[in-house]
Parts: sequence; structure tokens; C-alpha cells
Amino acid sequence: MRPTESEHIRPIDQAVMDLLRQHRSMTVQDFTGCLEVTATAVRQRLDRLVEVRLIERRKESVGRGRPQFRYSLTSLGMSYSSVSYADLAAALWAEVMELPNASVRSGIMRRVARRMSQAFAESVVLEGSLQDRMQAMAVELVKRKIPTAVSPEGALPILQMLACPFPNLASDENNRQVCEMEQEMISAAVGQAVELDCCRLDGHEHCQFRPINTPPALANIPSRSV
Repeated sequence: MRPTESEHIRPIDQAVMDLLRQHRSMTVQDFTGCLEVTATAVRQRLDRLVEVRLIERRKESVGRGRPQFRYSLTSLGMSYSSVSYADLAAALWAEVMELPNASVRSGIMRRVARRMSQAFAESVVLEGSLQDRMQAMAVELVKRKIPTAVSPEGALPILQMLACPFPNLASDENNRQVCEMEQEMISAAVGQAVELDCCRLDGHEHCQFRPINTPPALANIPSRSV
């Protein structure tokens, strides 16, 4: 099942988040003045962004009048609305790949993958079913501008990344380390070892991660802890 259209960010949403990047917090009245739209339209956008946890709402008292709400970006919203750090990521990756010791490189990539998985800990609840965890992971990846879907195949849900999250790093078919890091990140995030079943580097339309159908005690599931 694909994430719903409500998980996608629209141009007016980006305008709201761009304003919050410039100001620590804003009220509905602040937005109406900047965007030149009605308060009702602003509240609809804000409610939606609060629902997907890109912004947060805080009540404050103003004298004897009715309290008002102030809105600010969450850490996820800050990351989503900010400039791309692709150049920095590519430079850091190149430096890691040039380390002469292969075991040191592998250790760094495992730790990075597990640290990245921690960003999903709040939304991907490990006590839930594997289907629920995979779907929650897909939703969170969509929020990060990575088109993702979950499709059942037999008894196991399959996570499909419809676009590469690291196109600058995984552009060479011989550079498989980033795919291995991605696999470990997903395994740690959903609490279930997965394998890369299909890969765009092999000519497939998208990358597909399949749960390894083994008992939890034997699956060597990586931990989210670093």
C-alpha cells in the first residue's frame, strides 16, 4: 500500500515552512499577513503540517484575552525544509571510502546506519507487527522525499524504494557499500533483518528490501543503539 497523498508536501506547505525557517515561531495572524490568505486557509495548512509532525503548536497566554497558538518547525520539519547537504554527504562518503583499512570502513558504515535508524524510532514502534513497522517506515521515508511503498508478497511485506535516496553516492554499479549501509539502516529501524532483493544498480526499476524469513533469534537483527 502506497502512502496517501496527504503525506506529500505541497507548494503552500513549503511556503509556510520557509517562513518558519526565517522566524523562530509565528501565529496564524503572522501567516495571514505574510501569505495574504485567509486565517481559515492558514489553519488548514498548519493543522496538516502538525499532523505529519513537520511543525509543532504551542499555546501561549496573551494578557487577559484568549490564548493563542504559536507554530514552529520540528527537527524533522527543519531537515525537510532546509537546503540540501548532498555535496557535504558526497565529500564525507568519499573520505570514508578512501580509508585504507577495510574493517575500519565497515565499522564506520555500520555505526552510521544504526545512528540513521534512530531517526525513525519515534514512528516505527518495534512492538507493532512487521506490516505496521514497514508501513510506518515507508511513511517516514516519503516525508523525507524518498518515494516508498509497501507491497505484500506472500506472508511478508516488501519495502520498495521507488527512487534512490542517495543518487550521488550510488551512481556507480561497483559502489555497493551505500546499498549495504541502507540495508542495515532499514533492518535496525524496523527491528527485522532485511536483504536487498532488487537494486537499481542491477537494472531493476526500483530497489526492494525483503525481510529475511528466519526466527528473530537467528536473524541477527541489528540494534538501533550505536
